[in-house]
Amino acid sequence: MPTTSLSRFQKRRKIKNSITVYEDADEKSVSELLNSEVNQDKVDDVYNSIKEHYDMSVSKEDAQAFLIQFKKDFNDERFNKLIYDCKKEVINSIITPFGIGHIVSSDDKTGGNVDTIHNVRNGVYATDAEKITYEQRGDYDSDLYHKDSKYIEINKKYSIDKKDGGIEDYMTLSTITQHDKHDLDHVVSAKEIHDDRGRILAEVDSTKLANTETNLKPTDSGINRSKKADSMSDFLIKKNERIEKIQELQSKKRLNIQEEKELKKLEKLNEIDDEKAMQVDREARAEQDSKISKVYYSSAKFAKSTVVAGAKEGAKMGTQQALGLIITEFFTAVFDEILDIYKNGFAEGFDDDRFFDVLKKRLGKISIRVKNKWKDAAMAFKDGFISGFISNLVTTVINMFVTTGKRVVRIIREGLFSLFRAVKLLVFPPKDMSYADAMHEAKKLIASGLIVSVGVIAEEWIDMFIKGTAILEPFSDILTGVFVGAITGLSITMVVYYIDKKRDDKEMFNSLVNDTNSKFKKLDDLLSSLSYKIPSPQLVSVSDV
Repeated sequence: MPTTSLSRFQKRRKIKNSITVYEDADEKSVSELLNSEVNQDKVDDVYNSIKEHYDMSVSKEDAQAFLIQFKKDFNDERFNKLIYDCKKEVINSIITPFGIGHIVSSDDKTGGNVDTIHNVRNGVYATDAEKITYEQRGDYDSDLYHKDSKYIEINKKYSIDKKDGGIEDYMTLSTITQHDKHDLDHVVSAKEIHDDRGRILAEVDSTKLANTETNLKPTDSGINRSKKADSMSDFLIKKNERIEKIQELQSKKRLNIQEEKELKKLEKLNEIDDEKAMQVDREARAEQDSKISKVYYSSAKFAKSTVVAGAKEGAKMGTQQALGLIITEFFTAVFDEILDIYKNGFAEGFDDDRFFDVLKKRLGKISIRVKNKWKDAAMAFKDGFISGFISNLVTTVINMFVTTGKRVVRIIREGLFSLFRAVKLLVFPPKDMSYADAMHEAKKLIASGLIVSVGVIAEEWIDMFIKGTAILEPFSDILTGVFVGAITGLSITMVVYYIDKKRDDKEMFNSLVNDTNSKFKKLDDLLSSLSYKIPSPQLVSVSDV
């Protein structure tokens, strides 16, 4: 039976690990050696003797036996790693996202930490100062708008055009002649603009916003007085409800003066083109919203509040990750010591068997493990800070269009952290890590982030369930964190294991063979520079095994 690669390796290791006694080198002898000529014949003789002693060839059977053993060892190691990762992920999930993270999220706000136009218009404020500013906006004064120079200028223009041939009523589309009464209507009422929370947040002048050619349109005086300060949609709803009375008045044989005036007014309202009126309203609002958004979102006020809120979120997330890593390492070390005590006894492996001395040494080992994590903790804080800052930006952008709930803010924060780590791994992979390996690890990070996000959603329901039990209600926060954290940690471990398991074994072995061939090539190049060359072992591909 031929000697296997494994047995040859064992022989080499014994030779390598043999004890050799070295003496101090003589400088003169070293100098003579370095300056002497190389005896190539002697080198060749030594090499030939080594070649006869060591069999460098690898047969197909040797390779197959090695790969089978390698796969078995690899699967055993993967299973052991699964158990270790399971323990660590459970501890980490309980401590970080559902422990410290739960505390960090206690001051999360619906709508995020930065005031947006969309949110304040729905009564959702991130800061009390802006809410107070709105409450102290002052009373509406119609004269302020109707005596404004821009209003007078536009009204004068329409009056001249009416005399020169008439102007179009923007609601009925009929022509207003010189003898007809008309008013210059604020399409979006000045009262609504005055009370607009978004405008007040952006600190835009209400008269300049209200008195524009897009928002000032001529219409019949009766229609304008019926509309008052209502929004266009509310006005049209009321108008359509009143129109039904026309038939009632027309059915009467005789009408008094008041009824005749009312019928005439209703008939004029009935001429309104609802679709055209709403179109003009949409155009006016779009112009106003554009001005308000441009002023606010390009202001130093918004930039400052965003940066300050982002820094706070970054510090919170950085602290959560750094502290979580330290505490996780502490409890992992504690559990490892407990397991070692269970397997080997309390004082096994220590010179002294006195209780407090051994306890001190074991605590010292735990302390050393925690201290050795300070660089990782600093890196975790940095990554957490960056991802927290970015998550605040993302939350703010989302709240420009839709108001996020408190739990959604937390999901964004936890999810962005996993995504940030994945992107960082792809852009700045560790040394000697291939792009394929980096992509594989990034998938696991993203999957972990998704599971944590699902855990955050489930946390609310589980917390409500536990609080519904009278006995457990006082401990609901602790029990929820432990239970959800444990389930999340186990889920992350199982999913990560599945992703690793799913990875093609053939790809793994091909990678091993390619890496080994690359190392032999580097060895050939090195030996070539020494003027002789050892033939490289002929490796077989995985497909041949």
